[in-house]
Amino acid sequence: NREVARPPRPGWSAREFRVPPVRPSRLLQEGDVINLGDRQLTIMHMPGHSRGSICLHDKDRKILFSGDVVYDGSMIDWLPYSRISDYVASCQRLIELVERGLVEKVLPGHFNIFGAERLYWLASNYISQAGVCHKISTCAMRSIASIALRVAHSRITSQ
Repeated sequence: NREVARPPRPGWSAREFRVPPVRPSRLLQEGDVINLGDRQLTIMHMPGHSRGSICLHDKDRKILFSGDVVYDGSMIDWLPYSRISDYVASCQRLIELVERGLVEKVLPGHFNIFGAERLYWLASNYISQAGVCHKISTCAMRSIASIALRVAHSRITSQ
């Protein structure tokens, strides 16, 4: 409750707030195109950060909407549902996009917009660091994150 500046109604409680699930009208698949009229966005399945991570690629403008797949910071691959081998494969696809001249600008889900050169560096750097030591530290972080999530969930459900 202390993170809410002004409750939406009297008696409102963050602890009792739930977002009702929605039924998707369509499941997006690799290669599907979202037509926005003046813009076409191609779905690119890019797992690693999460199983369902995607990028949206505007081929005509050479723009990649990368979401959480890549941003100008360290990539988060230590969540309980992250998978390093998938992330490496996704980074290889990102490098290929740059090498083929298909991306000039990246609009990430976090931090600053960046260009193809930075995308290439971020993806290459991730691949080069995805060795045994990285996997061990990631596994440890994933375990800690999983325990923290379970503890937080048990506190919420027991109150």
